[in-house]
Amino acid sequence: MKNNILAFIKAVFKGFGQIMLQGNVWTGILFIGAIIYDSALMGFAGILANLVGVITAKLMKFDEDHINDGLFGFNATLYGIALVFYFQANIWVWTSLIVGSALTTILMGFALKKNIPVFTFPFIMITWIALYVLSIPELALRTVPEHFVDIEEMDDFLIEGHAFGQVIFQGSLIAGLIFFIGVFISKPIAALYASAAVIISVYISHHGHESTDMTNNGIFSFNAVLCGIALSGQRVRDGIYVLIAVIIATYFDHCMIHNGWTTLTFPFVVAMWAMEPVKRLDNWLVAKFSATAETS
Repeated sequence: MKNNILAFIKAVFKGFGQIMLQGNVWTGILFIGAIIYDSALMGFAGILANLVGVITAKLMKFDEDHINDGLFGFNATLYGIALVFYFQANIWVWTSLIVGSALTTILMGFALKKNIPVFTFPFIMITWIALYVLSIPELALRTVPEHFVDIEEMDDFLIEGHAFGQVIFQGSLIAGLIFFIGVFISKPIAALYASAAVIISVYISHHGHESTDMTNNGIFSFNAVLCGIALSGQRVRDGIYVLIAVIIATYFDHCMIHNGWTTLTFPFVVAMWAMEPVKRLDNWLVAKFSATAETS
């Protein structure tokens, strides 16, 4: 019994860490602390959504290893935080949080069973639906009018911090730096690649004459952070993967925002989907030439 409870708690912590693709308990603890530092309400919403996700996964009898790795918590957590980010909390929001968190978990379970790389797409899809439903005139839920970013004048270092923070809807530099540390203690090279990805995305945004405020606040860079983490590795071509993915994600981000769409982490997901055939082709070429070299 005690082991089951401990495994459940670890799954919840790892669910927070998996938001940035880190199945690490300490990373998850740091993430929870950083979110609560910025907003106790968001912290509570994230924990509640994560719990719903893990419980749903257990009730659905999904793979225990996946549950223990936190793979059924991160989409739900992002969804829960997104709801209180966009709407003032009330009974409709809390009801939507519970229902939506369960739905993200079911979608993730289906994707894992079919071996489909969905990343954060369950969170994106359910959040888009919730934003539409909760905005209809019959409900007319009050939105949150402003979201703070704590420093107006920024240099590149501060943009880095805000880019990490925006991955989980956080506006303070402190939260962003804690997120960076959380990734770094789990996988240092992933944190460093994510930092490089931010620099690339900022350059693209400045070159494209995008909004300076949005660029400085990390709006155009948080998807790049996820690309850098997801594709990081020891090989030279991993760096090329990151470069291509960041370019795709950043330009797609610009396109979505200019068309008035709520981007969330969809540019990251699109970039990762676009990289799948590239990585498959690369692996095939490497295997082919390796086999040729061995026979010659």
